[in-house]
Amino acid sequence: MRSLFGESWISASVVLLLLGLTSGSVPLAGLGLLVFGTGGLARLWVRLSLERVRYTRVLPESRAFVGETVRVLLRIANEKLIPVPWVEVREQFPEAMPTPDVHTQPSGIPGVVFMSRSTSLGSHEAVQWPVTLEAKERGFFRLGPTRLRAGDLFGLFTRDEEVPGGERVVVYPRTYPLPELGLTRGRPFGDRSGGSRIFEDPLRVVGVRDYVAGDPLKRIDWNATARLGRLQSRLYEPSRTQAVVVALNISTMEFSWQGSDPALLERNVVVAASVARQAFDDQAAIGLIANGSFPDADRPIRIGTGRRPDQLVRVLEALAMIAAYTTSSLSMELERPGHALPAGATIVVVTSLMPPALEATLRRLRSQGHAVHVLKTSDGDWDADLAGIPTTSLGLTMRALEEATR
Repeated sequence: MRSLFGESWISASVVLLLLGLTSGSVPLAGLGLLVFGTGGLARLWVRLSLERVRYTRVLPESRAFVGETVRVLLRIANEKLIPVPWVEVREQFPEAMPTPDVHTQPSGIPGVVFMSRSTSLGSHEAVQWPVTLEAKERGFFRLGPTRLRAGDLFGLFTRDEEVPGGERVVVYPRTYPLPELGLTRGRPFGDRSGGSRIFEDPLRVVGVRDYVAGDPLKRIDWNATARLGRLQSRLYEPSRTQAVVVALNISTMEFSWQGSDPALLERNVVVAASVARQAFDDQAAIGLIANGSFPDADRPIRIGTGRRPDQLVRVLEALAMIAAYTTSSLSMELERPGHALPAGATIVVVTSLMPPALEATLRRLRSQGHAVHVLKTSDGDWDADLAGIPTTSLGLTMRALEEATR
């Protein structure tokens, strides 16, 4: 709380009162008492102005895709008997989410703008303002904090208060049907021979058989091997659940010191989100691996494969957080110790680069029985030799889609 005139009202009232008493002037003394009483009343009023004043944001939906809108209802209520002569609400919004129906101003904070509204509140009265936010780009955005400023009826004092916290809005990346990307909708990344793809469930062992050259070491049953005196490999129960792991390469430049290409990074995220959404719609178990980290967390972006109802939401939220900063290479993330890929999973690699280390990793994964498919998002040619690994170039297709949505 602060006064527009400091504590001068006290000094003024005392001086007027003393002058009135010493000079015998009743009007002057009365004026001193009036100033003192008015100042005291104003100070008490402003002290109570923001007491039991509740400010809330109502978001019917806090998630959206790029191109959609989010409705926010700002509400301020005076829950006490004493009215509030005037109150100013200063709400902060992300600059990346424009408000077409509300005028905003720069806040001085990068990426943040503010809206200012003033009103008066009677006894037990509430006022609300609807605001529309346009989801122009993916990301995690925060509304607030909000600053409230109120004053007395005479305009002598004001009180400021910050409403802590704030709602978060996640904007998912734009997605496209796979045919628009030039990929067939039904099992776009190939099937194994024998018609419908049948995978083995590594959690359900049904027996053992003699080791066959090429069997992964993790398949060997060492207890059975010791008992029979020859290498034995586990037999797993068949499963018709297709597992698709989307591996996103965040790097868009050959060297990290070169920075990042924002347009190319966004293209990679859009392709990864489109593949994940289609795979989930096709009843596949989906997962995500990326060579970046979650915001404010020193851990890599990795969503284990699954078919839970919220699995697609988890993957899309992780993709919404993707930034240009990389923590390692994609090849290291694909071979990270202690994070084995599901047996027989299809690995869909979304990348604009094909460094030698990633090429070698993909060959190893293919030799271990994984189906590997590369989606190339850049326009230039690669020096890599990916013979035997299906590669689809999406550069021209994505460029056309990007131009169509501008």
